[in-house]
Amino acid sequence: MLKIPSFEIDHLRLKPGLYVSRKDEVSYETVTTFDIRMKRPYREDVMDTGAMHALEHICAAYMRNDELWGSKILYFGPMGCRTGFYLLVVGDIGTEEILPLIERTFDFASDYEGEIPGATPIECGYCVDMDLEGAKAHAALYYNLLIDAKKENFNYPKKRQKKEKP
Repeated sequence: MLKIPSFEIDHLRLKPGLYVSRKDEVSYETVTTFDIRMKRPYREDVMDTGAMHALEHICAAYMRNDELWGSKILYFGPMGCRTGFYLLVVGDIGTEEILPLIERTFDFASDYEGEIPGATPIECGYCVDMDLEGAKAHAALYYNLLIDAKKENFNYPKKRQKKEKP
């Protein structure tokens, strides 16, 4: 079985940030996948499912209602490793272009009050596992990380070069 591209990333060196994970051509359109990496793998605790689930609902609803980007959002959902989210967007888009939306989204989520969007048994497969306060805390940490981000938070770490033996 061939390795998929996301398994080629050195997760031991990966820092929290916003990365272009891949770009795919689908029926004459480019689809850009973003890696919204909120936790440093193996160095920070992963998000618990309740906080991550609530954050998924809040962020997905916010992005899909955004006046500029809403019609281009294909998917926003959790990574199985619980260190972040994937965002799929129609268009050949870079981190600089999507960053304002991500900042607005996580700023909004960090202060969110009220009912979590789509959190009823009719709308969600398991709405009883949601933690709004945890979601807000994770959103605030990520929002602050984006505000203070450096170049390393927007480019996957380069592969280490193997040293040749003399």
